[in-house]
Amino acid sequence: MVKGKGLRIGYVSLIMLMVFTIVSSYVPQKAYATDEFDTLRARWKTMLTGGSSYNNLDGDISPRIADITAKAQGYWDSMNKAPAAPTNYLWVDLPAGDRTSSQVTSGFRRIRDMALATQTYGSPLYGNAQLIADVIMALDWMNTWRYNDTKASYDNWWDWQIGAPTALNDTVVLVYDSLSATQITTYMNAVIKYLPSVNKAGANLSWQAAVLILRGVIIKDSAKLIAARDALTTLFPYVTTSDGFYADGSFIQHNIYAYTGGYGANILIDTANLMYLLKGSTYEITNANQSNVYQWIYKSYQPLLYKGAMMDMSRGREIARYTSQDRDAGHFIMQGIIRLSQIAPAADANAFKSMIKYWIGAENLGSTTNKFYTDASINMILLAQGIMNDSAVAPASELVKYQQFAAMARAVQLRPGYGFGLALFSNKIGSYEGANSENLKGWYTGVGTTYLYNNDLNQFSEDFWPTVDKYRLPGTTVVSATYALSQYNTSNWVGGTDLLNVYGTTGIEMGITSNTPSTLTAKKSWFMFDDEIVALGAGITSTDTKSIETIVENRKLTSAGSNALTVNGVAQSTALGWSQSLLGVNTIHLDGNVPGSDIGYYFPTAVAVQAKREARTGKWNQIKTTGVTSGTSITKNYLTLWLDHGGNATNQAYQYVILPNKSNVEVASYASNPNITVLENSANAQAVKENTLNVIGVNFWNDGLKTVDQITSNKKASVMTKETSGELDVSISDPTQANTGSIQVEINKAAAGTLLADAGITVTQLSPTIKFSVNVSGAKGKAFKAKFSLAPVAATVIVDDANSTGVTLAGSWSIGTNLTNKYGTSYLHDGNTYHGLKSATFTPTLTAAGTYKVYMWWPSHTNRATNAQVDILHAGVTSTVTIDETQDGGQWNLLGTYTFNAGTSGNVKVRNDGADGYVTVDAVKFEPVP
Repeated sequence: MVKGKGLRIGYVSLIMLMVFTIVSSYVPQKAYATDEFDTLRARWKTMLTGGSSYNNLDGDISPRIADITAKAQGYWDSMNKAPAAPTNYLWVDLPAGDRTSSQVTSGFRRIRDMALATQTYGSPLYGNAQLIADVIMALDWMNTWRYNDTKASYDNWWDWQIGAPTALNDTVVLVYDSLSATQITTYMNAVIKYLPSVNKAGANLSWQAAVLILRGVIIKDSAKLIAARDALTTLFPYVTTSDGFYADGSFIQHNIYAYTGGYGANILIDTANLMYLLKGSTYEITNANQSNVYQWIYKSYQPLLYKGAMMDMSRGREIARYTSQDRDAGHFIMQGIIRLSQIAPAADANAFKSMIKYWIGAENLGSTTNKFYTDASINMILLAQGIMNDSAVAPASELVKYQQFAAMARAVQLRPGYGFGLALFSNKIGSYEGANSENLKGWYTGVGTTYLYNNDLNQFSEDFWPTVDKYRLPGTTVVSATYALSQYNTSNWVGGTDLLNVYGTTGIEMGITSNTPSTLTAKKSWFMFDDEIVALGAGITSTDTKSIETIVENRKLTSAGSNALTVNGVAQSTALGWSQSLLGVNTIHLDGNVPGSDIGYYFPTAVAVQAKREARTGKWNQIKTTGVTSGTSITKNYLTLWLDHGGNATNQAYQYVILPNKSNVEVASYASNPNITVLENSANAQAVKENTLNVIGVNFWNDGLKTVDQITSNKKASVMTKETSGELDVSISDPTQANTGSIQVEINKAAAGTLLADAGITVTQLSPTIKFSVNVSGAKGKAFKAKFSLAPVAATVIVDDANSTGVTLAGSWSIGTNLTNKYGTSYLHDGNTYHGLKSATFTPTLTAAGTYKVYMWWPSHTNRATNAQVDILHAGVTSTVTIDETQDGGQWNLLGTYTFNAGTSGNVKVRNDGADGYVTVDAVKFEPVP
């Protein structure tokens, strides 16, 4: 929950910028460190202000100084500088008699913003004695009338224990040298009155710890500081229930909501700042679980931070805050990662700096105007500039990864050029959070909603949420134009598995109740391969008379709204207001807003697709009515595509393929020779094979033996396989997280051995099929992996007389070519001479041991022997048959079925012993028996 981000202030006028070139004569009294607490307080002040050793005319820093100055000046100008009855307030919109606790926090935040300007080097307000005096006057007034050690709290506890004291502490640090000891003690007594100790969980715990640690620094209270520090470290271990970070990278707040990019971000920031603040001091954090904090970056944040934007599917109700859109949240998290890079072990520090260099670089190359430096603190700008200018720091490579966040019902795939997020809900994770009058229309933001990220860095920024059609979010299956309040899923089958950490299969058995009220059920899967995402739906059923819709796409367009749309190769209207029912659709291509953001859609079975191009107008205060919001009307253009399953839908289905970044020509080419095959799309299983990768993904929806292609499971499961010439990778999970036993899996392949198997996998058979069990009790959706070396596959082998190897002759044989019923270009014959002294041995190289049918081909003729002798050497045993070469020529003739060892130990020998005519030899075939 990113609190305290006020309205963005634009650049000030050229005149103000010119003022910045005049260095103020103010030099603040240096707080020479007299003890360790003074050192820590000075460090925190530098974190707030950036210090004074920077170029205030720097192109990245001067706009930030301008923002700080303009905000402070605005609050100072509007402040009542002599509050007394009947105008006993500091700001007219924060009256003293109001019983809304958020006004206490707001008052302290405004005072802090003014104090910050007085300590920001390069600001015209730097060291302004009158402003400092008015800041102190405001602090005294707040202590007298709003926040003191005798006043009872009211309304929201958060303001008294976190919001107000956080801003108060910062302000005291900023103007510490201008305050009396009595004032400092008085202010800090108020803090301890409302927050005597840490008593919350999750992000609220980290906020409380930060308040008490900084108060301990200010008031030099080591006991409270240590207690708060130790409380903070209770957040470091991974949790298995309720709030906190999970081993799979999930973060949950309020027990049931995915919040990595919201509350989790605040834990990251507070933890990083406090670890840095206390580093090297008597109070340094040395908890053994501190290493988990560094792992949060790899597991929880890097996969969800796409080119500087934090994926909205992890931000809960914060998506409704116009001052904290996805890129703002991403920048906030990046500041936490930068802070950690100052104190992390060398390998982690270097990795974090590389991530930062990549993300900032991606933004700088992209089309967004909301770049990191536009909303970072001066301290962070300086640190980021140091990273960007450090030639020893190489930017991280684009992350290529698939990650299943089983605990919070999310999944993400990152591929070259795009990222694909999937937000689900389960019997443990709610569909969305709408609280404190925020996220009022988040109905379908987490019910199988897909989020496609690419080079269009502004797609989910720049006012997406107040303008998009909240009834039609991509990936969802919904009752048309009908909202659904926050709820749990009626089914626990939610999740999936990954293969090789790059491919994934995710599914949801969905049961959702709308306000009609009616319950909609469906089974939905997504198969994420190398350059396509296959979406399947089956069992779509509802008793509602309203149409059931599956939303294929709802994409924000350019300001003109004229992105080219091509259907089955035919250009459609680019006019806003256009809508049409498109029939017999196999392919759709939508031009992106910027290069590298085109999207294609392939429908394996031609369908009717509903399409609409429209301008939509909305306001932020329609989705957030309290706090900082906006009533300004905003208009954005959208292209929406959906499938209409009709009213009273029964067992409806769909299938389509999303093709990120493909051009119109590439989409048409893909459709003419698709890389995927839908193996099954039913209420029993959904499965897809990616033919070029030889990857199969299957979601088994029910308990009971079920086979799809080569995979059999006896329980609900998500399974993936990838076969190469010599190995088979398998991944399996229990998405229900309810199986207290095991899953039995059989793969219709023979293995030579087990190369690896996760703990919990027991291999019971390698041949003729692979069988293993997976103990999923308590696994909480974890994917179990195994790798097998495949037994060589028996292949048909033909040994021809013309082969340079495999044919051994005893005696003199002649080459014949005149008969037309020969195999290939020639054959051999014995000349009807030296009977008993000639033989021809045909030796195959068999790839695998097994049972083979042995065939022989000869060109027949009336002068051929009717009693040619043929010996078959198989597995050390010789069997002899007699053949009549006057008959059945020009075809494969079965000699028999025999067992052979792999290699060259077996053969077929043709002899002319006692022959009554010419003996011919042409070709021998060894055909494995399945």
